Amino acid sequence: MSPTPTDGCELVVVELGAAWPASLTVPAGGCRVIAEREGEGPLGFAARIDDFVVQAVPRGVAVARAVVACNLRADQTAEAARRAVAESLLGRLGPKGSLFFTASHAAGERFRRRLLDLVTELASSGARGERVQARFGDDDGRASGPRTSEGAAALGAETNVARVA
Repeated sequence: MSPTPTDGCELVVVELGAAWPASLTVPAGGCRVIAEREGEGPLGFAARIDDFVVQAVPRGVAVARAVVACNLRADQTAEAARRAVAESLLGRLGPKGSLFFTASHAAGERFRRRLLDLVTELASSGARGERVQARFGDDDGRASGPRTSEGAAALGAETNVARVA
């Protein structure tokens, strides 16, 4: 993951069942986090993210880094939702802002290929280039679930993955 940004704010989007990326360091000022609710569904979550971004990030404040922690769904609905989320987040990135998609090291070849295809497509549209990336790994087998406070690692811990719902 890139160094912690010093200007602008950070947004972290966590899909239900996704692992919190261990290499995500949280700046001293914190970050804004939104997590998918049980039973919400990817498209409903994408719509809520759009509203969240408008409320959480005041106009004129650039997003320095946005991270989307992905679960391992690779169906059309999940992909459409990720695309909508990405477009919403990319619209709020500052001039040097970046968007990262993260997923577990356990991601299968099909999931990896489809996420990388999305990243390539997003990066090639406009002058985004290296600003959109995907990372695989960073988890020790723990993913989000209904009991999120048990065994959660502190944010910024480089070797642990906190549970997030």
